[in-house]
Amino acid sequence: MAPCEVTEDYYAILEVSQSATVDSVRQNYRRLAKVLHPDKNPNKPSATASFQSLVAAWETISDPGKRREYDQKWAHIRHCKSTREQAEKHQAEAFKTEQKRAAEEKVTQRKEQAALVEHLRNLEGHRTNYENQIFELNRVIRKLATDLKRLHDQDDEQLRKERGKDSWWAYIASPIYGKPAKETEEQKQQQETDRLQRLSSKRIKENDLARQETSLQSLKGNLQDVNGKIAAVKKKGTDAARAREADRQEHVRKEQEAKRRAEEQEEHERLAKIRAEWAQRRTEETAAHAAKQAREAQEAREAEERIRRDQAARENQGAREAQQARHREHRARVARAAQTARNNMSKPATTARSSAPKKTLCQHDAFWPKVHGSHLCSNCYSVQRHFAFQCP
Repeated sequence: MAPCEVTEDYYAILEVSQSATVDSVRQNYRRLAKVLHPDKNPNKPSATASFQSLVAAWETISDPGKRREYDQKWAHIRHCKSTREQAEKHQAEAFKTEQKRAAEEKVTQRKEQAALVEHLRNLEGHRTNYENQIFELNRVIRKLATDLKRLHDQDDEQLRKERGKDSWWAYIASPIYGKPAKETEEQKQQQETDRLQRLSSKRIKENDLARQETSLQSLKGNLQDVNGKIAAVKKKGTDAARAREADRQEHVRKEQEAKRRAEEQEEHERLAKIRAEWAQRRTEETAAHAAKQAREAQEAREAEERIRRDQAARENQGAREAQQARHREHRARVARAAQTARNNMSKPATTARSSAPKKTLCQHDAFWPKVHGSHLCSNCYSVQRHFAFQCP
């Protein structure tokens, strides 16, 4: 089915039925013209187009010839309009569904993003807490290590002093510096008490150091787990963002594909319309050419007929003129014969007898139609006075 040139339902524009009279169409046109006139709708951009469609509808429906042509295409126009309206309705429903789905998906994405951000915030809070605890444990461990080192240094110093008393160096230097004073029992007890306290402090601090190092290792393990969870959450967010971007690109691709298909459909319809118009124009040109050839052939036949009639008329005229000439010549001969006969009749009898016409081949006494009264034979030019048989 070829695409229709007129795509608007003029009866729907004029708000009348197809069987409406011209008066009702005129009444509706005047009513709608007052409502749709651009001067009455200055803020409506489509007012001019609506009014032009109304005027085109009135010009078509008010003219009987245009209306008759339009009525032949009206069913196809309504079919085209119904198909277009259904396509637009389906497109609008699809667009509305897509908008609803996009809105729901956006809300879901926002919720998921908010939950992801909240979870990430909690994990980062745990990581910060673990890092603070690790920092504090490191500080405690460093202090314990420093205290233990100090205690070890004190033990080493005490041991060095005890060994220095009985060393060969003390024996050699004793004549110079003199012998060191001997320690009292109280000093020895005090030294032993200090050694025991250092030993106790070392054991306590070593236990604390071991416990703190164990806690540090546990905290580092927890921190590593939290970092892994944070990385997984960030990867999940990145993957979700990439998935959304992929969905968006896929949606854009589908829209572009739909747009391309729509453009291809429009181009196909445009080319089909052009081909239909070209075929119609070719058909009209072929019909016009055939009509022209037929008209030229008809004109040629008419010209030949006129020539033939003129020739026949001339031939008839010549024949009539020849016949008229023969008739004139015959009448002249008859007139001359009649004059001769009258002259002979007016002469004396002797002269009449002496000048009687010669015997002819006409059989005036044969069985031919009788002629009453005196007459002149047109063949032998003899005068029959009373009656005779007509010369054949």
